[in-house]
Amino acid sequence: MMRISKRDWLRYGICRCVLGALLVSPYCLADVPKIEIKFSAPAFVLPQFTGPYQEREASIAPEEYEQAETMRSLLEAGKRQEVLAALEKFYSIELSPAMLMLQAQIYFSLEMYDKAETTYLTVLKRMPQLIRAHSDLGQLYLVREQAEKARHHFSRAVALGSNEALVHGQLGYLNLTLFGPFSAISSYQQAAALEPENMQWQQGLLAALTQARMFDAAQALLQDMINRNPREPNLWLNQAALALHREDHRRALASLEMALVLGDKDLRNMKAVAQLHLHLGSYDRALDLLNNSMRGQSLDMATTREYFNWLTQLGQWAKVREMLEAAGDGIERLGQDDQSQYYLLLAKVDVQQGKMPDADRHFRKSLDLNPANDESLLSYAAYAIKGKNYVDAELYYMRAEALPKAEKKAQLGRAQLYIEMQDYKAALNLLRSVYQKYPDLVHLPDNIELLENVLRAKNSSDV
Repeated sequence: MMRISKRDWLRYGICRCVLGALLVSPYCLADVPKIEIKFSAPAFVLPQFTGPYQEREASIAPEEYEQAETMRSLLEAGKRQEVLAALEKFYSIELSPAMLMLQAQIYFSLEMYDKAETTYLTVLKRMPQLIRAHSDLGQLYLVREQAEKARHHFSRAVALGSNEALVHGQLGYLNLTLFGPFSAISSYQQAAALEPENMQWQQGLLAALTQARMFDAAQALLQDMINRNPREPNLWLNQAALALHREDHRRALASLEMALVLGDKDLRNMKAVAQLHLHLGSYDRALDLLNNSMRGQSLDMATTREYFNWLTQLGQWAKVREMLEAAGDGIERLGQDDQSQYYLLLAKVDVQQGKMPDADRHFRKSLDLNPANDESLLSYAAYAIKGKNYVDAELYYMRAEALPKAEKKAQLGRAQLYIEMQDYKAALNLLRSVYQKYPDLVHLPDNIELLENVLRAKNSSDV
């Protein structure tokens, strides 16, 4: 048998399935992340040379019997090149369809795809209803990533009476890919009926049923698969994904936990379990999973920030601190920009927990590591306003204004600072300047008018 590489089957095998559902929580303040589940990709297996064809498929001419026996012996000895050399001595018109099919298969097995294609097409000109030629040519086009041609020849093979599970299964996948789930269900069912022990066809049928949103049928099939293979992690991952489609978060969580117990190590799945625990209020277990997913891995600030957002949306500031402290063991291995982001997150936790000296220290450390960290500048300025440290707040806003991506927020923040300081004239002048530069800020005219009224009232009072 000839196994197609994993890369080749990323498009034509049953590829990994990524299914997600939005968590719904009364504590969420911003966009809620999607749950992602990672499946491994089962590999299809293409048959290599299967030997001379039977009489019912393509007849050998009487004068070829002796030669066919010789070639059979050579093939049994694995001498394909010698068989091919003997066949290439003849013109195609001199060979029977059976011999041409043998030649085409040897070309195919030796990865001489252009010659294999030409030879198969020659056979089909002479015998357009030859099932094996359509089946093999479909597989050839599949290997060459010509999906439409592959689907055409598989469908012709099935229409002419092919009973090969592989042909029905491959047709099912191509229909699913090219035309959607409803066109694939029947082919996958036929493949599963012909080879009930082959999990590939049931997995394909499961994918088609799920995509067709036939969730009851998909769950019934999946339950049968789990009953027969209870220690297969991918089946539990499929059940988790199906449960998420049905918004059954508890069942999804139980299924994901089972997949972890059975050995699934994909970090995305561990994160999905943690998300579900957070959603369902199991904060200790969620934090344990988050810490485990980071343990033994190089510290990744993108992942750390993602965990930070999940926990802070739920108001779990103590858990955030635990997570950051656990992550801090690898902080010195990061670049300065990432270290700056790390200390910014710590500062935000300090502010929420009222640890102002620590917050001030961590803000400063963040800016020492990256003076152009716009988020640190804006956050530190807002923190300074709360502490009525208006001089520092103005300084940080003005530094942030020098950064193009922070300019708008920094100017609006500085205008708010001037209002806090009751310097309404400075606030008004700044807002007018901002609105002239950013006319998309449609709320500013109302604020500008309000400040103008305040200033008129103040001037009248002074007079």
